[in-house]
Amino acid sequence: MEQRSHTPKGRAARGKILRVAEGLLAARGFHGTSMRDVADAAGLPLATVVYHFARKEQLYAAVLGEIAAPLVAEIEAIVARGDPHVERLDAIVRALVRWTEATPGRVKLLVRELLDNPSRVAKASRLPLAPVLVGLSRFVEDGAARGAFLPVVPEAAVLHLVGALSYVVAARPTLRRIVGPARDAAIGAVYEREAIALARRVLSATEEERHGSESTSRARAESPRPRGGANDRPRRAADHPARASVRR
Repeated sequence: MEQRSHTPKGRAARGKILRVAEGLLAARGFHGTSMRDVADAAGLPLATVVYHFARKEQLYAAVLGEIAAPLVAEIEAIVARGDPHVERLDAIVRALVRWTEATPGRVKLLVRELLDNPSRVAKASRLPLAPVLVGLSRFVEDGAARGAFLPVVPEAAVLHLVGALSYVVAARPTLRRIVGPARDAAIGAVYEREAIALARRVLSATEEERHGSESTSRARAESPRPRGGANDRPRRAADHPARASVRR
């Protein structure tokens, strides 16, 4: 595909095809979108679309790759930081919330992909969003091993978090009809903060971080801590009911 798009004209055509296809796929799904639909919406001959993407599956995979790439890069950069786990968790949730708010069509496309296309997923040679799940799961697992997070099942915790954020995007139009524009705007104004608080309540190992603010956690991380006190004692499974229940 890249060889077919090596000229400026070819790259421009390929980019236009991807943008148009993304919108159609988000609105109609894979089975409801044809290559002819993409060509007509892009104002290009069908032969041009087929020249760049011989099959609809190739076009669809390219669209998913374009969606995933910036999100994967941003999350990988956050995970690689040296900040405390809870602060990186805040940053990850903030990035996910802002991504969902900025690109609701992409979120709906990904949700549709997960719900509508299990047979094609089973045959796919590459899953563009796999690095998100794998990277975040490793981050959660590492945080649990270091005592920053509860010992949850990492993949399940990540799916719960990403799923909750995606559901809010999908449900937002209905919510607006139910509660009205003013209340919907009020919810939107605090949603990022509420999403961060939810992630902390699910994962954070300490009461302070589960219920404290971002600024409280940052101040705690920056302030020197006394050595040898009771607060420096490693937490055992028995110190937290949820942890003890997992080990049983």
